[in-house]
Amino acid sequence: MRAVRFEKTGDLSCLNVTEIETPAPQEGEVLVRVAAAAVNPSDVKNVLGLMPHTTLPRTLGRDFAGTVVEGPPDLRGVEVWGTGGELGFTRDGTHAEYALLPREAVRPRPVALFPEEAAAVGVSFVTAWAALRQAGQVTADDTVAVIGATGAVGSAAVQIARWQGARTLGVIRDPAQEKDVTATGAQALINAEPQSLTAAVKAATDGRGADLILDTVGGALLEPCLGALAAGGRLVEITTSQRRVEFDLLDFYRRALTLRGVNTLLLDSVACARILEQLTPGFECHALIPPRIARSFPLEQAADAYAQVQGGGTGGKVLIVP
Repeated sequence: MRAVRFEKTGDLSCLNVTEIETPAPQEGEVLVRVAAAAVNPSDVKNVLGLMPHTTLPRTLGRDFAGTVVEGPPDLRGVEVWGTGGELGFTRDGTHAEYALLPREAVRPRPVALFPEEAAAVGVSFVTAWAALRQAGQVTADDTVAVIGATGAVGSAAVQIARWQGARTLGVIRDPAQEKDVTATGAQALINAEPQSLTAAVKAATDGRGADLILDTVGGALLEPCLGALAAGGRLVEITTSQRRVEFDLLDFYRRALTLRGVNTLLLDSVACARILEQLTPGFECHALIPPRIARSFPLEQAADAYAQVQGGGTGGKVLIVP
């Protein structure tokens, strides 16, 4: 089979589309014929050497959709989807014609999604679900503010929060993005700047603050986000632009705030499959909409797909279609 491999890190010239032996599933495993697989920023960072836990040589790729061709009889022929924090890092991934996976790492693909759409869902929606449901414990009584509401994770989070019944504020910088936020049913706040964020969220909540904030930007926004929380509120961080930040610890504990971090690289493909199973009803009832697909590349042009993601500003997901 053909696969996108790398044996050393450095730059995208380390990528090679090579012919390797098709793996044979053992007990508890399935072989999936990959229909489509997304290229995520973490895949690019992996090749650049920014993921030190990666073991080489390795086939890249996390998110996927495809069909089980070998494995337990009850799974053969089933169209599935999945993702995983180990895929492409410590276990061969999905940027290949076939992927060998644990049986429990696959779930039936939602019938409402085409394979390409399902392949685009993985990292962004799993991250948003882990942040809102697992770390943030979102409820229908909450007011949720999503910082960076039009990004991949932010957009998924706005949809999930709305689906869970929460009042949702989508915080953005660019007024041109307002339509993208309001189209999901969220209220847009065009104040994603450190000096104005707290006041904007307070004004939108009659001075109370948000019960839950998901910050997809990080860094300098951490303290303003804490200031924008209601008493007992929860702040979830998934990234940062700077490693060290300061905040008022006295105010933090007196208002009984909670700060949580989420790293989906710690969620393996089995854990991610459980999350995708919980997301499936949302896609089936069209409460959740898959990311827009910016462009699809054949396997032979994997380096071009990675270069497009590295360049940023894709306006949607980039896929590899073997």
